[in-house]
Amino acid sequence: MAMSSHMREACILGITTLAACAGSAGLTMLLTSLPAIQSPATSNAGQAYGAAAAATSVVVLIYIARTFRHQNDEARMHREVLEAQTAELCLQRESAQGQHKTVQRSAEAAVRALHVKLLEMAIDDPALMKCWPIYATADTEEVRKQYLYCNLIISHHCMCYELGYFTDEEVEQSLYHAFGNEIIRNFWETSRPARTHTAPHGGIMRKFYDLAELAYTHQMNDQGVAR
Repeated sequence: MAMSSHMREACILGITTLAACAGSAGLTMLLTSLPAIQSPATSNAGQAYGAAAAATSVVVLIYIARTFRHQNDEARMHREVLEAQTAELCLQRESAQGQHKTVQRSAEAAVRALHVKLLEMAIDDPALMKCWPIYATADTEEVRKQYLYCNLIISHHCMCYELGYFTDEEVEQSLYHAFGNEIIRNFWETSRPARTHTAPHGGIMRKFYDLAELAYTHQMNDQGVAR
């Protein structure tokens, strides 16, 4: 356990006092043992000197104690200032991180909104729909529209999950309900190869696809449909 500042000051003051007392006693014994100064006059002078030296020692000790106390107060103030600065830097870093996440989410939402707009334009215009890739089983215009709309539904779930509006359990439950529709199940099965290429490894997109696959599998099992 670290020694407190008050204990450290007391120890230093005690050691200094003991050293001064020991030095005074040794010097007194030395002087009284010399025959040349053993006389009434020198004795009185020695007593006066001893009293003055003792008073001076007390003053010096008080000064030393106040000096240590002052230094301790300054050290404590510096420590408090450093702690306050550290706390302020932590708050600034957290604020910067929060602003970065907000900007990132806004940018992602803007990209998602653009994707939705492009799909909406294709659904409303058959000529624009031909610009999108054809799914394996989407052999009619009606099925292609349905699959593009299914893509919007899955993309909406993915955006909500990436932005933190859905937890793992919530997005799995919501997708389980969505896969109750046969058209969405067919779309999910048909688009599986494309998903493997777009998110082959880790990341939040891959995790979303894994959760969606779990929801799809559970729905298929409950429907009694073999994959």
